[in-house]
Amino acid sequence: MSKRTKYQARRPMPRIRTRARAHVEKTTLTLGDVIAAAYDSLGDTRSVVRLLTSNAMADRIGIQLIVD
Repeated sequence: MSKRTKYQARRPMPRIRTRARAHVEKTTLTLGDVIAAAYDSLGDTRSVVRLLTSNAMADRIGIQLIVD
């Protein structure tokens, strides 16, 4: 038996695997962009007003919109 087989070989520690992360650039979204997107997706004025003044929308954009 050779001298090299007497000792167990040491392996380096495996690398910690991380999830791939997408780099997203922050963009500025104006109120006009939000209203235009609502009209494009919903179509009629009442639905747009209901969507823009909803509590869920206020939570997402950080402010409460009031439409008269």
